[in-house]
Amino acid sequence: MKKEKKNGRFLCGLLTVIITAALTAVPSGAYTEKCSSGVENRALSVDPSAVSDGFSSVLYNNSNGLPTSEANAIAETSDGFIWIGSFAGLIRYDGNTFERISGMTSIKCLYVDSRDRLWIGTNDNGFAVMERGEYRMWNKLDGLRSAHTRAITEDSSGTIYIATTCGIATVDTDQNLGAIEDERIAEANMRELRIGSDDTIYGTTDTGDIMMIRGGKLIKYITTDENPLEGAGTIFPDPANNGVIYHEAVDFGLYRVDLNDGVSVLEKIDIDPLKYLKNIEYIDGKIWICAGNGVGVIDNGSFHLVENLNMNNNIGHVMTDYLGNLWFTSTRQGVMKVVPNRFSDLSERYDLPELVANSTCKYDDKLFVATDTGLIVLGENGAVSELPLTKAVSASGSDLGADDLIALLDGCRIRSIIRDTHERLWISTWRACGLLRYENDEVTAFTEEDGLLTGSIRAVCERNDGSVLVALTGGVNVIRDNAVVASYGSDDGIENTESLTVAEGSNGDIILGSNGGGLYVINEAGVRNVDVEDGLPSDIVMRLKYDKKRDLVWIVTSSAVAYMTPDYRVTAIKNFPYPNNFDLFENSSGDIWVLSSNGIYVTPAEELIANGDINPVFYSIDSGLSCITTANSYSDLTSDGELYIAGSTGVCKVNIEESFENINEMKVSVPFIDVDGVRVYPDSSGTFTIPSDTRKLTVSSYVFNYSLTNPMVSWQLEGFEDENAPISRSELVPVDYTNLRGGTYHFKLRVMDSMGRGNKEYSVTVTKETAFYEQGWFYIIAGLLFVIGIAAVVNFYIRRKTRAIEKKQQETMALVGEISEAFAVVIDMKDRYTNGHSSRVAKYTAMLSKELGYDDDTTEKHYRIALLHDIGKVGIPDNILNKPGKLTDDEFAVIKSHTSRGFEALKNIRIMPEIAVGAGSHHERPDGKGYPKGLKGDEIPRVAQIIAVADTFDAMYSDRPYRNRMNFERVVSIIKEVSGTQLTPDVVEAFLRLVDKGEFRAPDDDGGGSTESIENIRKNE
Repeated sequence: MKKEKKNGRFLCGLLTVIITAALTAVPSGAYTEKCSSGVENRALSVDPSAVSDGFSSVLYNNSNGLPTSEANAIAETSDGFIWIGSFAGLIRYDGNTFERISGMTSIKCLYVDSRDRLWIGTNDNGFAVMERGEYRMWNKLDGLRSAHTRAITEDSSGTIYIATTCGIATVDTDQNLGAIEDERIAEANMRELRIGSDDTIYGTTDTGDIMMIRGGKLIKYITTDENPLEGAGTIFPDPANNGVIYHEAVDFGLYRVDLNDGVSVLEKIDIDPLKYLKNIEYIDGKIWICAGNGVGVIDNGSFHLVENLNMNNNIGHVMTDYLGNLWFTSTRQGVMKVVPNRFSDLSERYDLPELVANSTCKYDDKLFVATDTGLIVLGENGAVSELPLTKAVSASGSDLGADDLIALLDGCRIRSIIRDTHERLWISTWRACGLLRYENDEVTAFTEEDGLLTGSIRAVCERNDGSVLVALTGGVNVIRDNAVVASYGSDDGIENTESLTVAEGSNGDIILGSNGGGLYVINEAGVRNVDVEDGLPSDIVMRLKYDKKRDLVWIVTSSAVAYMTPDYRVTAIKNFPYPNNFDLFENSSGDIWVLSSNGIYVTPAEELIANGDINPVFYSIDSGLSCITTANSYSDLTSDGELYIAGSTGVCKVNIEESFENINEMKVSVPFIDVDGVRVYPDSSGTFTIPSDTRKLTVSSYVFNYSLTNPMVSWQLEGFEDENAPISRSELVPVDYTNLRGGTYHFKLRVMDSMGRGNKEYSVTVTKETAFYEQGWFYIIAGLLFVIGIAAVVNFYIRRKTRAIEKKQQETMALVGEISEAFAVVIDMKDRYTNGHSSRVAKYTAMLSKELGYDDDTTEKHYRIALLHDIGKVGIPDNILNKPGKLTDDEFAVIKSHTSRGFEALKNIRIMPEIAVGAGSHHERPDGKGYPKGLKGDEIPRVAQIIAVADTFDAMYSDRPYRNRMNFERVVSIIKEVSGTQLTPDVVEAFLRLVDKGEFRAPDDDGGGSTESIENIRKNE
């Protein structure tokens, strides 16, 4: 009997080993296990259970965008949207914006089925399926036994299973509601449903019973009495062994059990300290466990706790998005993503206390960190306690009496640690140990006794001849071999001897940066000072770096970045977006990394040298940067591109040679458009079709990026507009289009990386049905009517003019007035955007003339002249004058020609010679920037000065088809702003006096109106 038991234990143990080996033999990523929300768990972009850095865990809650701090469920649809279920409702996330979707509340679970439909289970209102923005709901009124859902899954036939507090409901492929009628399930208070690799659905009840369902039929039911573990909580089907599951038992332990013949316990897995398991998933070859107090991973049979995550309470779910990033939910903390982070937090990795790092330097597989209180040296396993010295002497040969470098520098303020080409370290101390040269466990100290000007040392720079320049208080020293061979200070013409940095120029010049005295160039000719009078942005120079490739010296001052050529000409970078910078580094692609007091700016070196528009990539704490660079610190760049940043709170690392993003992996989509406020989805071919009477089309485009990067995006509605300038993905918003003609358009998106490189394109087709007035016959009829109308107007004009000539001289001016009025009507008929504009400008001109003191005859004359100020527009082609959307530069030049055309049309009217002046000069400006002649000040005819103010006011303060009039106070403020540049000052003063008297404001003005800029107004006019 004992022998039989012994053999039984042996066979059981052997079976356990075999099954465990079978599970661990499953290669990483070979089994495409779907998580509890139906999403395929992909290979991880970064595994926080296997690495200690190189990732960031970002927590979202109601303080940073997520509308709630409780998340009950999470899923991702194939278009790239992430969906979050909470008691506050359904939330959609695109990587940039969390948007609460109306129509659903109190959500408990989510599931994406094989048709990419989103199933939504609620706490108190049944369940629903969402497809193309529409809901189909099932609740008690539809026959559902309980409106409280707990879990949703799907089998291979497409049948949906819904776990409720009163049994399991089903929905077939025709959306017929049913239920599993077995009496053991019908009234069961269900807890969980999970589908296994053999299409078996495993479920548990709140009391711990286990069931197995296949093809909609119950094939096994195990009560707690039949389970040696006395019931099951959270379960997970073993992906490699049919009929085997992991489940939590009443003792909160995790067990692997075989259900093929009763309940056979195969093993207990020690997951201490995790308790109250919520979710188990198979991701990238490992089993992930979410619990009430943290996250753990089982890898090759071994369990370990995942630490350094921002979520640790009531963690309910884990899944991967399409990029392989991990997502977790918590009913108390919100949602957390774990994504790759190129910035490695070395302080966290090595568990360093918060510190201010003055310098970093990689040396002999160790990282040397300079602080105000000594030296920290980080090895593979953390900070080392000692660096033994075999020799420690001064340059003059005196024994320093030290046998350990760390001990020697204990309590010393170290300003920089710099590695030379001979693999020696130069350690600059401040009023402590002087300048230390460290190599092969030996230290040589250079102090004032050895010839240094002072003991307050900032940094060193190695010259081409192997000598070393030392920047220190007092000026600069030169060290060659073991001796100080030269000193340059106040006696040599260096007026400000508080040196901050030093470099060697291409011609061997010593270039010294001072704390308030600018640059000092030292050569055989003597000392030359370069300061703000020579173009230097500031006399405080933080860093100098020689650029061999371009033969220039980069300069970082206290207020700007600049560069100096070999002829000592300084160019300040005018448009660099941030002033307080400390250091810069260049990678092999020619990108300059500028370390500043608020993050890191990256831009091509050639863009800096061109000194035009600069649009750098910016990395900050939000981008994963763990610390901000310490002011005037020295960070170290290794030959393989690893940049060790000396930060004000610690040390971090980034490789400036590696790409931060792979745009080819990013999903790009236009899932829907809005047509006059109504959402429209594409047909089966992906084409959007919109009706002919569409007034406004809104295109919502998405770049689903869940990483810490921010790629660039440009777009174009081909057939309507040119490609727009790229913007960062975080600035991407829906785009509105109006005045679209019937036809087929292609909306194109182009995605580039943060530096504007690479090219991922995406396109959708939008077809607008053709309206009757866009047909060819309509244009023929409209053209005939237009010709008849013009002929009638011309005939009317000729007849009126003939009658006027026959009248007395005193009626001549009246005739001119009537003609002017008629032409004003014609002008405004021509330009459909500015109806009534000419009459209003004439009225305002008369008001201003009277205020300026002109007599009635002159005021009347000015009124007539103003009526025809835009007559030149009659000669502008309709397709340009009335073009919807933006004008090209050539088209805008044609528009501007209306002044010259107007002058030419009116110049030969002898009865009123001045009438041509208003048309020809009303767009001239006092500052000479007007057109067509660029007249300045008093060169501009007086009446044109007056018309310009009236015209500018009406351009802003009138309704147009494409915009509302501007806010009155905004209009007045703009006219004040352009006084003296665009408008004549005394005319503006007259306008303001009239405003104070209550003139110009429309009776129906209630204070509203547009606030767009004057540039946009003028451009449209």
